[in-house]
Amino acid sequence: MEQPATGPNQITCAGCGTQRGRLSNRLPNGWKRQNSADVFCRGCWGRRYLLRTITMPVASPLDCSWEEWRAAIKPMWAATTAASNWMMTELYTRDVRRNVQESMPPMGRVYLYPEARQKFPALPSVTVASLEHACQRKYRAARYATVWTCARSLPIFRYPTPFPLHNQSWHPMLEEDKPIVSVRIGDARMRLRLKSGPQFRRQYGQFRQLARGEAVKGELAIYERGDALLVKIVGWMPRPATVGGREGTLLVRTSSDCLLCALNAKDETLWRYNGDHLMRWVAAHRRQLERWAEDQKYENRPTPAFADRRSAAVRKFSDRMASATHEIAAQLAGYASRRKFETVRYEDANKSYCEQFPWFRLRALLGEKLDAAGIRFEASGDVPAETGEPLAGE
Repeated sequence: MEQPATGPNQITCAGCGTQRGRLSNRLPNGWKRQNSADVFCRGCWGRRYLLRTITMPVASPLDCSWEEWRAAIKPMWAATTAASNWMMTELYTRDVRRNVQESMPPMGRVYLYPEARQKFPALPSVTVASLEHACQRKYRAARYATVWTCARSLPIFRYPTPFPLHNQSWHPMLEEDKPIVSVRIGDARMRLRLKSGPQFRRQYGQFRQLARGEAVKGELAIYERGDALLVKIVGWMPRPATVGGREGTLLVRTSSDCLLCALNAKDETLWRYNGDHLMRWVAAHRRQLERWAEDQKYENRPTPAFADRRSAAVRKFSDRMASATHEIAAQLAGYASRRKFETVRYEDANKSYCEQFPWFRLRALLGEKLDAAGIRFEASGDVPAETGEPLAGE
């Protein structure tokens, strides 16, 4: 436990009583505020809440027509796209260049908020701050390959870049059991009714916790994918009660003849996931991309007639792989919970079964779902950095 800090300006964790000193009105790193009075340290907050993201399509705007809504949101998307690309370019411009250094020096502090506020006055201040944090994270993740090895180009943002809203700029509510969000766009406040059919049962349950105050709301982002308008909500959901009496370790490995194989301490196979359909999806998608690449001759440039169909196929493949990754992680977490294992040890060094599978995402989802079930997750193996959508750029 951390030692109590001395000084007149101190805060105390409402869970464990740990005290920390601070020099400004900001909380220490990792501390969270639940309401105006209670603050929690990183450990106590993590034992109470789980960070989750829910995405729900917009059914209809309530205070205006679709034409008025799109007229209000399109300038915001244009501004967020321009601001994000400007920030990314400025970060690259103000960074170091490789000369005779043997190793890449650490990146210096770059603060773009004041200039961004002057260049993009239409964006709210909290939106500019959120965009700067996102661009800083994205640039630092790609910095080595972009600045030092020149293995990749500078990341860019395409229209429409999601429009983020601070947790104080939107409100969740339920009206006749319908999920509704009230958002501020420019100087006006608008309400959006979200879809809540059977296919959104999980999202609706978590939204209901936010509306009732059982969960702590975070950032909201409005974006468009295809013809659908989507709302992405980040929130801290209450952690479910853990089940006692767990023991033993479940060893989960990747294999050359199946996607995942679960073994007990005696190396006896207890659970397998073959995923033959994943191989068919990858092969069919790769074959279709190759045929489109052959048809994209000089006469079809710059935009071939099948460009929209190719974009739709890439988006569909990405959605199918994302859904399959969630299902696989949920099935494994459900099996480990049902058998009451205390620990899951995950090894994914062998990726020969499906090299295009999003292994990075699977590992992250396994950690999230096992943590929610109260099962300790131990991972080993060399996992490359997340590269985005498999085969999307081919």
